[in-house]
Amino acid sequence: MPTVLRMFVPAAIRAVMARIMPRVEAGTGLRILQEVDLNPLIPKRIRAGEPYDIGLTNPPYAKALIEDGFADGSSHRAFGRVSLAVAGQGAAQGRIMTEAAEIAALLRGARGIAYTGPGTSGRSYLDALERMGLSGSVLPHSHAMDGGVPAASVAHGDYELAIAPLTTVLATPGVVPVAVFPESLGTHIDMSVFQSVASPEIVAQVTDILTGHALDDELAAAGIARFDLS
Repeated sequence: MPTVLRMFVPAAIRAVMARIMPRVEAGTGLRILQEVDLNPLIPKRIRAGEPYDIGLTNPPYAKALIEDGFADGSSHRAFGRVSLAVAGQGAAQGRIMTEAAEIAALLRGARGIAYTGPGTSGRSYLDALERMGLSGSVLPHSHAMDGGVPAASVAHGDYELAIAPLTTVLATPGVVPVAVFPESLGTHIDMSVFQSVASPEIVAQVTDILTGHALDDELAAAGIARFDLS
């Protein structure tokens, strides 16, 4: 029987991890159970005592878990950075907007905008509206929803636009990225990987694969860029 590991995976990278992990299992002989949740909820579940071997979430959450003894600090590494994107319905058409001014005009003109209320992407969106001076004009037609719902709601025609991680937009049928927030607005979503203090030594093999350069091109195609952990 292979060793069974439990791994917390952010919902924003659910699709790419579903593709990668079978190959990781085949290469290591391990069986990996993925627990998918929103970034802010993963540390809450760990603090509540849920067992795990590997975790991925936003670096500030990971660092707090390490400081409080819930994770192994020596195992903490950068995994990937995901841009915040705007999803629209249909097939790809023309240039993807990347300038703050044109994104502001897009949001002001939208009839309805869906975003993830309890997720990191939702918090990043609200912060961006404030920095862009759009809270008063755009927030009234922005609608907070549960994780995984905003992009799908655009695909179904319920809303005109959705705010979501680029990874989610690219993985959701029926929607395409019409805009990607520039890094100058500080909306990118960083994720890092860490291990439980009680994880077996073999877990390091999985961490090495996830952070190794062999995955760089595949992750980039899915909307994930490598970054340096500060």
